[in-house]
Amino acid sequence: MVSSHRTGIYAGLAAVLFGLTASADPAEDVLNRQREFNAVQTVYRGGVPHTDRQGRPLSAYDPDKSFFQIGTWGAPLPGKYYDSECDWAVLKAAGYNTVWPWAADPVKALEVGASFGMQIIPMGEIAEEKLAVIREHPNLLGNVWMDEPIGGLGSRDMDELFAKFTAYRDKVHAVAPGLPVFVNDAPWIMPPATTWWLKWNSAGDISCHDNYPVMNHTGRSVSIGADPNGIPQTVSLAVADVREQKPVWLIVGAFDQPGAYGQAFPFRHPTPEQLRACVYAGVIQGATGIVYFIWDSYIPRDGAVIGMSPNPLPHYTPSPRQEGQPHPTPATPLQLINAKALWDTAAQVNRELTELVPAILSPTVGPDAPYTLKIEGKAPTATPLRTLLKRAPDGRYVLLTANVDDAVLKVGYEFPRPLEKVEVLFENRLPEDLTADTKTFELSYEPFAVHVVRIAMP
Repeated sequence: MVSSHRTGIYAGLAAVLFGLTASADPAEDVLNRQREFNAVQTVYRGGVPHTDRQGRPLSAYDPDKSFFQIGTWGAPLPGKYYDSECDWAVLKAAGYNTVWPWAADPVKALEVGASFGMQIIPMGEIAEEKLAVIREHPNLLGNVWMDEPIGGLGSRDMDELFAKFTAYRDKVHAVAPGLPVFVNDAPWIMPPATTWWLKWNSAGDISCHDNYPVMNHTGRSVSIGADPNGIPQTVSLAVADVREQKPVWLIVGAFDQPGAYGQAFPFRHPTPEQLRACVYAGVIQGATGIVYFIWDSYIPRDGAVIGMSPNPLPHYTPSPRQEGQPHPTPATPLQLINAKALWDTAAQVNRELTELVPAILSPTVGPDAPYTLKIEGKAPTATPLRTLLKRAPDGRYVLLTANVDDAVLKVGYEFPRPLEKVEVLFENRLPEDLTADTKTFELSYEPFAVHVVRIAMP
């Protein structure tokens, strides 16, 4: 899951891909379909591609069928592991509905998933005899074949790897028609990786990638949306690549990478505000499923990673393959505080997402309710704000907004018709004071702030 983020120049991408002319360049065609990186997003006006609980595709919100994944990557099955006890009840209490189990037998994982009311995504290839047993299991959401295949670019035969994936995908479809098979890739969208990234991104039944923009020595921590490969850039490119026809899932980071390995890959715990902004920035750009990396346990600690937890431990007994090695990855008191704070943050965000699912999975508002905005403030990027306007099934409008920068902003919104009621959700605020016939309201944004606004218009 933790991979190198290569440097590159995002601007002018299409000019250097494939070596083809502009009119024949498939990558340029993708980029032309990609939405502009301005504030107002317009993705999914014709419907939102998502799935039901068994991974079957849907394009229109159905309260009885539609499913928005809120998942955790790499969780151990319940039980006692070394010095810690793993209990999926804490996942359920924190609002998770999906688990990607670590190195688990898929039959056993689905049994556990059913007992906790969790959907399951087995990681890696599923043996044919196992697939025949589980193919119609009500808790089976999909199968991720591999993590970050683009990371092998330059060190392995990518054509051979891709052929292995497509062969496996087709074999699974023959045994379990309709079961989504996909890969999770890294956010390496810059040359020379772009061509292959686009190919992998569109090859599966689901588009899925991870993006961890919070680092401590690259300058990217001042923004989660900085060029060339911030969350808005990778998610919107994924959406455009699949032509808004497949679900897009985003894996966000809530982990620390200390020690010697962290010097090369200096991922750091985000702040609670940054984690919430990562999730909402992904949703605003088109993600229809969110997965967190990672629930703290012996698994991430074995890989020199400190995740998030409702009760993080200073250390876990190293697994056998780490015994005698010098880095059992202990957590400092401040890292333990961060781990707990991020768990609580994710739980809050999960509650918000669950409430917002009917709006998120409804078509984006088009010309019937255009709006404009004015942004005031100094920011490290040219486009610090992202917004998306939805009309929920109950007829009310929901405006999702995220400040993706370390910047203080004042934003004025103007709508074409008078506003009856404006409520900022999830912040313990009273409805905004509106004058008669007013079409405007104003919001202030702290760094990485998210505001979700419910609007009533005639």
